[in-house]
Amino acid sequence: MPAIAIDVAVLLPTATRTIVERVNARFDVAAGNGFRFDATHHPHVTLGQHFVNTHQLTEMCGRVATVLSAMPPLDLRVTGARGGRTAQVLVVAPTPALQRLHEQLMDTLASYEVTGDAAAFQQDDDPPRDADIAWVTRFRADSSFARFDPHITVGIGPDPVTGDPFTFTARTIAVCRLGRFCTCRDQLAHWTL
Repeated sequence: MPAIAIDVAVLLPTATRTIVERVNARFDVAAGNGFRFDATHHPHVTLGQHFVNTHQLTEMCGRVATVLSAMPPLDLRVTGARGGRTAQVLVVAPTPALQRLHEQLMDTLASYEVTGDAAAFQQDDDPPRDADIAWVTRFRADSSFARFDPHITVGIGPDPVTGDPFTFTARTIAVCRLGRFCTCRDQLAHWTL
C-alpha cells in the first residue's frame, strides 16, 4: 500500500502571496537549507498533513470536496511573526470558521491515514528530513484539534521575521504533495470557496 505525503491547505490569494514571497526572499537557501516559493512551492496555511494511501487519493479528494461544498471564503488575519527551532512563520489568528474547517477535515481524513516514509514525499528536490517525516507522522497527535496552530511558514533559519499585521480573504483550498521542510509542492486537487 504505497503512501503519499499530503497537505490539505489554504492557498494564499495573489496579493498575500506577493507579501509572503518578499519575506521568503530574505532567507538564505544555499545547500538545501531552505526553500523559495515558486510555481511548485506554495505559501499556505496548513489545515492537515497526512500520509494517505495513494490508491485512495481520488476518493479522499471527493470527501474533501463534500466538506468544502458549503464553505464560504475565509477571512483571515496575520497578527505577527514568530520563530521556532527551524522555521520562521507569520501567525494567523484562529477563527471559529478556520478551526471548524480544520476539525471537519481531520475527522474526514482519519480513515485514509497510513504509515509513511521518505518515499511518500515529492521526489524532484532535496529529500525530506527525518524531522519532516516525524512531523507528518505526529501531526494528528501534536498539531490538530486543540493544538491547531494556524500559520504561514515563510522561511528556514534563525533570522527573526517582522511585519505589520494584515488581513486577506482565502478562496482556494488545495491538496498538495509535501516536500522537504513540509512545503506544499505540486497541487493534486484544488477547490474554490
